[in-house]
Amino acid sequence: MNKVAVIKCADYEQTRVDAAVKSAIDLLGGISAFVKPGQTVVLKANLLMKCSVDKCATTHPSVIEAVAKLVLSAGAKRVIVADSAGGPFTEGYMNAIYKSNDLVERAERCGFELNQDFTSVNVDMPEAKVGKRFLICNCLETADTIINITKLKTHSFTGYTNAVKNMFGAIPGLSKVEMHGQFRTLDVFGDFMYDIWDYFGDKIRLNVTDAVMCMEGAGPSNGTPRFVGAVLASQDPVAVDVAGIRLMNIEPISMPFIEKAVERGKIDKDCQIELLGDNLDELVVKDYKTVTPNNFKPLANYVPQSMQNAVHQIMTQRPVIDKKKCRGCKKCFEHCPVKAISMVRKKDNEVPKAQIDYTKCIRCYCCQELCPFGVVKIKSGIIYKLIHLGSKKKIRNK
Repeated sequence: MNKVAVIKCADYEQTRVDAAVKSAIDLLGGISAFVKPGQTVVLKANLLMKCSVDKCATTHPSVIEAVAKLVLSAGAKRVIVADSAGGPFTEGYMNAIYKSNDLVERAERCGFELNQDFTSVNVDMPEAKVGKRFLICNCLETADTIINITKLKTHSFTGYTNAVKNMFGAIPGLSKVEMHGQFRTLDVFGDFMYDIWDYFGDKIRLNVTDAVMCMEGAGPSNGTPRFVGAVLASQDPVAVDVAGIRLMNIEPISMPFIEKAVERGKIDKDCQIELLGDNLDELVVKDYKTVTPNNFKPLANYVPQSMQNAVHQIMTQRPVIDKKKCRGCKKCFEHCPVKAISMVRKKDNEVPKAQIDYTKCIRCYCCQELCPFGVVKIKSGIIYKLIHLGSKKKIRNK
């Protein structure tokens, strides 16, 4: 299960991507090992927002197309590309995202579908650690098989995003905001992510990572594109995440999601994986611009419950809105899970601008993630800088 196929891919030219994706999946047994004739297969992509594919915030359509064609060749009855983006899970909102991400014409040409089922269902998991009951998109619930097609990026809240985090998109629309409000710390949010994975279980048969052009810096939406030049594939989401993190030149166990995977027995503490195909070490980007996740767990056992929120605010980075550049679009206001953002008009003729109440802010960075104009920045205070001085653990090639 911990096998990860690594295939070099120089760019998004379709025939090149087709070959790379097929080679990666063939190393794992071929597409027929994951898809059976007559099945309805949902390709769970990362379609975070309406944006150009050149922004590198979403799974590139060439990778989605490559997987879709393979699945169709295996005899699937229906192949449906789906996601719940960072906004309302509605026909108009999602169809605009499909169009901006160059998926509409590809779907018509290749024969796959773009999800038009915007209903959701409640699921119960009494055995889950934290996610006892939550909503998921109905298209994923009714699928025979799910293939998780991800984008490797930095993430201001979790440190990185790849296969594990991509299934947060199973939660429909604004319900994700509610989940951020319910699972406020990164430690508890990590448990919820693995509860989602435990719910779907073996239905998620394969993970394919678009790591050709990734995102560094202020990810997952306002960072900078960075060439890595690889396609990854694995049955195991944690294993493919470990490989992706290594490409960023980060020690995997320093990432809270991987630490949580070790805690829950999904990988050993040494993060050992079996690599197939091309040499991953040759693809590592040594100067990748990473971010340090806001993991409050180390203090949880030492700070009284009544004081944890105040200490959390002091010791973590905070989002800062550039009021001169804010256009008053209300995206952050509408998606803040704890209603810490208000729209304030300083002058009678001025558009109301977003303003953060830091006594309420839980540092989930939804505002930074969803700002379409990139005017929300993550700032580090003096205490945070002192605590994290020298804390980044980098991989060094021997």
